[in-house]
Amino acid sequence: MIDVFFLGDGVTDFLLIGAGNFWLKPASWWAMAQVLLGLGMVIFVHELGHFLVAKACGVKCDKFYVGFDAFDIKIGDRVIVPRSLVKFQWGETEYGIGILPLGGYVKMLGQDDNPGNIEKEIERSKLNVDQESQAALVKTGLIDRDNIDPRSFLAKSVLQRMAIISAGVIFNLIFAVLFAMYAFKSGVNFEPAMIGNVIGGGPAWEADLAGADIKRLGNKTTEGYYTRMDLFQDIVFHGNEAPLEIEYIPYGKTASLVTEITPRKGMLRDNKDLAFVGIMGRTTPKIGEAGAIEGNAAAKADPKILPGDLIVEVNGTPIKTDIDLRHVLARDSDKVAQFVMERITGTGVAAKTETIRTQVDRNPTRTVGFAATWLPIAAIKRGSPAAISGLKVGDEIISINGQPRGDLMTLEVRMIQLAREGQSVQLEIKRDGTSQPISIQPMVPHLLSDLEGNQPVPIDSLGVAIPMSPIIEAIFPGSPAAAAGLQVGDEIVAMKYLLTPDQLKNDMFKNVNKKAINLLADETMWAELYDQLQFMEPGTELELSLKRNGNESTAKLKTEASDTYFLDSRGVALTALQHHYQSESWGDAFKYGYQQVIKDIQRVGLTLAKLVKGKISPTNLGGPGTIALAATSEASQGTSRLLLFLTFLSANLAVVNFLPIPILDGGHMLFLAYEGIFRRPVTEKVQVILTYAGLAMILGLMLFVISLDIGRISSMLL
Repeated sequence: MIDVFFLGDGVTDFLLIGAGNFWLKPASWWAMAQVLLGLGMVIFVHELGHFLVAKACGVKCDKFYVGFDAFDIKIGDRVIVPRSLVKFQWGETEYGIGILPLGGYVKMLGQDDNPGNIEKEIERSKLNVDQESQAALVKTGLIDRDNIDPRSFLAKSVLQRMAIISAGVIFNLIFAVLFAMYAFKSGVNFEPAMIGNVIGGGPAWEADLAGADIKRLGNKTTEGYYTRMDLFQDIVFHGNEAPLEIEYIPYGKTASLVTEITPRKGMLRDNKDLAFVGIMGRTTPKIGEAGAIEGNAAAKADPKILPGDLIVEVNGTPIKTDIDLRHVLARDSDKVAQFVMERITGTGVAAKTETIRTQVDRNPTRTVGFAATWLPIAAIKRGSPAAISGLKVGDEIISINGQPRGDLMTLEVRMIQLAREGQSVQLEIKRDGTSQPISIQPMVPHLLSDLEGNQPVPIDSLGVAIPMSPIIEAIFPGSPAAAAGLQVGDEIVAMKYLLTPDQLKNDMFKNVNKKAINLLADETMWAELYDQLQFMEPGTELELSLKRNGNESTAKLKTEASDTYFLDSRGVALTALQHHYQSESWGDAFKYGYQQVIKDIQRVGLTLAKLVKGKISPTNLGGPGTIALAATSEASQGTSRLLLFLTFLSANLAVVNFLPIPILDGGHMLFLAYEGIFRRPVTEKVQVILTYAGLAMILGLMLFVISLDIGRISSMLL
């Protein structure tokens, strides 16, 4: 009885963490060990179900393996790694751990998933009877069970064999409930269904949901254990066919509101087939493990900002949440920030909290000295200054306060400075081919939205999202662009980072794309490349590929620090916001455990259904590498988180292995159902053909998901 598993969560990217140096840290080794034990336990439990019920039905079991003992690893004739990493004989059964960690199997007399061994197993099960008569009977699809070894799988009734086949899935589901129950009773940390940032121009941005606390999504409440991942996946599974009703508490408010929002495909460039609303999770004002990011103002603070520091005040404003922090930094981007932090020193009874005060200088914008062309407004935020002033989608901003509109990437900073001074702004817009003036009062937003590469540029101070083309509309005198000879009308085709040997050694540049980024082929806007430059030190050299009058050329230029515009970010990494849930009783833990298993089964089932219907790309599947990454990420956050991941994996294994594919449990159940209805088994010839087809399908799927794993993991490590 062979069993395999794949991760098909529909939103694999949400489960992955950047690998970086994670695998090399000694603190991660215990998490890895837990993962190996946990994954082995999930497989072991599944095979144990088959094994125990087979034994109870009197079937002889030759082997019980976690992993497949498929081959030896050899150099010449010398075996370097044996097919069985561990094996021993106990009674009539050989127990072991196979070299190939893609599942497990129980080898029973009279049963084999290898199509080439079906006839052999039938022969092994025969007693000493008239072989010619028995062979003739088998060809008709019948088996003389009176002349079959009573300990053979073939000798058992249809109901007994169905019980043996289904036992693995049943055991997985039982243990999934136990895993989840123990996790909830022990207590589990989770990222709540609270929205942090939003993607500019997306449905959540238009509905002004930044910072909102979600209370209900459709008919699902978020009480108890309801995570950010649940929120994301419920939105994805809702799809983009109809509006989704959301009850939420706006940031800084106490009363809830109800709105409708329609998920939209294409929000994320790497998951264009999935429908999202463009929301991110919440963080806290606590400095994360990455600390202050090198090359940014926070890294130069003295005293230093350290991981674990809690920011409690900036420029005299108390900081309670990450959004408070972001608001102050956006408001005062052109001012030195006075940070007041709490730092815990010592451990145990010797631990104490110190107050640390430090200055964080302004973080100048990295500029190259040209402006890309603005396009008409693509989206307007509900209740924003733009909506109040009468701006509409399709309007094109021509001038600002009687002056050229300038660089779109600095518009937010310019508008916040005016908002801080209480000044209104006079816009000249083009609507339906004619120009007209509009007066608008910008605001200091409580949160600046995220920029996604294929989405318009959000200007939260006005409440508009504006796309841009890669054609240069202005060159600023004395800038790197002017010195490099760029001209108005040049079209940016691609960009490449020209990193120095020192930069290549720097972790900050570890995940920078070393190849040329093609704006058209990669569906990347200049805005995204500009945004990436803001995290790098001034002086980073670029090579631009340009198209001018039909001819292509290249230009090299270095970024420089602006003395006029400054970033809202000072270059600190924050930690994710986490809540804690713990069941008060074992009864409550069982209830939540049972509900979690049902939810995970539905999640896997919905993913498979959307895959079949073509609404989710197969590239959202994951194999052993993805499972290992996701599981290690969860294990690093506590044993309870790992147990809940194993709960999901158990549900995944149960559902996938009960699919009606020959070689899997579901395929065997189909054969048995046929035999039960028609009182005769599927003929050996048909069974061999279908089993080979199922084997080819599973092996093809294995190779496919492993190739996806290799691509994902290599991209993290490059």
